[in-house]
Amino acid sequence: LLTNDGTLPLAPTGRIALIGAFAESPRHQGGGSSLVQSTRMDTALAAMRERVGDAAEVVYAPGYDAATGAATDAQIREALEAADGADAVVLMVGLPTSFESEGYDRDHLDIPASHTRLIQALTARHDKVVVTLSNGAPIEMPWADAPNAIVESYLGGQAAGGAVVDVLFGDAEPGGRLAESFPVSVGDLPSSH
Repeated sequence: LLTNDGTLPLAPTGRIALIGAFAESPRHQGGGSSLVQSTRMDTALAAMRERVGDAAEVVYAPGYDAATGAATDAQIREALEAADGADAVVLMVGLPTSFESEGYDRDHLDIPASHTRLIQALTARHDKVVVTLSNGAPIEMPWADAPNAIVESYLGGQAAGGAVVDVLFGDAEPGGRLAESFPVSVGDLPSSH
């Protein structure tokens, strides 16, 4: 749990907008030779719908392509429309495999531009936005003060979807300590020069 203004845990009632293709096609493991065949795949979308049952409506919009992180204007519009009228918005973003893998070094700490665009657009329009991150390494977070809560889930394996939902609704404690820094700006890092 990187930040929380009291928005978490979410109430399992009302209308919840779940935005982000990682909710349906999770980034759950690293790339390269670390890839393994999962015996099953828990998604946050299925886990959230099961968790709330008939007590809440879960509205989903992918917002971007899970493999590349790219988004069309239509996908962004659909995400914003899904969030309109929601009691809470959960936005799942991070680093697609095309941005990080064991076979090459990253030359920046950015998430895809479409992910940043979704964060900015949703937090400008909605007063209850939770961002969950799926990534294998730190990212630059110039938008860190905009969401009401940020959950870092890293690459949680085949059961990550259910685990994230457990944290969002307070069924599990979001414990853990970071062993690395997540800068607001890459310029804040001693190595930036």
